[in-house]
Amino acid sequence: MAVSDFIGYVGPADIHDGTIEAVEVRDDLMIVRIRPLEGERFSLCFSGVENIRSQQPEGMLLYALAEMMFEPPLRRFVFANWDAADQASLEVVARDFTVVLGRDHLEYCGTK
Repeated sequence: MAVSDFIGYVGPADIHDGTIEAVEVRDDLMIVRIRPLEGERFSLCFSGVENIRSQQPEGMLLYALAEMMFEPPLRRFVFANWDAADQASLEVVARDFTVVLGRDHLEYCGTK
């Protein structure tokens, strides 16, 4: 990941110190469920998914969600692992993402 590719950190502040509970993929949708250090669980719903790179992300302690440069209209998102020695990773190329609070992510992420 080249420093020049970094656009910025995205998503809610509760991603920091949160843990990935589950990753679910359905068609061109990826849902990442996050358990924050404090507060209500939430999901990140990535739509228009073109590519996923994943290595045992469940249980990964997160530093942040970074957006990296990519060819529009697609966007590249990298879940930054707090533990540099941990091999867990998750990266997605998608059109967009939304944040859904609580447990009703399936309804709000377009997977009814």
